[in-house]
Amino acid sequence: MPTSINQLFDQLHKIPQVPEVVRSIINQLNDPHADMLNIAKDVEKEQVTALKILRLVNSAHFGLSRKIGSINEAVAMLGLNQLKTLVIASGIVAATPDIKNFDIKRSWQNSFRTAAYSKWLAEQAGAAGDIAYTAGLLANLGNVLIHIACPSEANEVDQHVKAGSARPDIEKNRLGFTSHQVCAELCRRWRFADILIETLEQSAEPWLAEPPSKLSGAVYLAGWISDRQDRGLDHEEILSGLPTNVTALLGLDSVLLAEKMPAVLAQKSELDGLLD
Repeated sequence: MPTSINQLFDQLHKIPQVPEVVRSIINQLNDPHADMLNIAKDVEKEQVTALKILRLVNSAHFGLSRKIGSINEAVAMLGLNQLKTLVIASGIVAATPDIKNFDIKRSWQNSFRTAAYSKWLAEQAGAAGDIAYTAGLLANLGNVLIHIACPSEANEVDQHVKAGSARPDIEKNRLGFTSHQVCAELCRRWRFADILIETLEQSAEPWLAEPPSKLSGAVYLAGWISDRQDRGLDHEEILSGLPTNVTALLGLDSVLLAEKMPAVLAQKSELDGLLD
């Protein structure tokens, strides 16, 4: 069993890599002056990514009136923000290997929900929705890497979590570090922006950050909600059990959540087509 995050990475035969265009977009999330049209041209050069995006854009989910044949057409029909989301998601999904005895599809579906909820929660709290979305999308990657490097310990942690234990507590006791810290380290090795790394690192226990981080709080709460959906809880059960220390950190009142959250939770992710 690895006794440090560096030892865990040493046990990985190959660290997943993402296309350069994905790295470029993620590192420009906080830049309102980023030239996304140039990035769209770069996406065309990443043929595997471009083909996946075009297949998804032409799927029934988007319901476009005509077939889209190029990334530029996709930008015209969907907008640059939607393209940015699809590029990041497709690149991250493609970088992740299948794992024996681990339901990677279910993990990604959880991540897609977490990303969408993170964006909504962050925006309600006055924080950057794009950064929260990307952090939510990436947040489960630490658990994926732990399953690759030390599957028996990872399965043991998962069993404790299913029984109701808090994942960070079990991971720290069993591994000495959290999956959120592993994810943050992966993003350091991918040379992602510091704000994204910090958000992920603090998202296990955002109330401990100094000062408390609304971005990390949004990612934590989104993951909390998505995990309970995986356990089969309905909207009312989820809303009644929301951790008040995190909703307070985000400045979200119960009336807003009761009115708006059911519609947010009912949304279907447009990214599921990436898993076909």
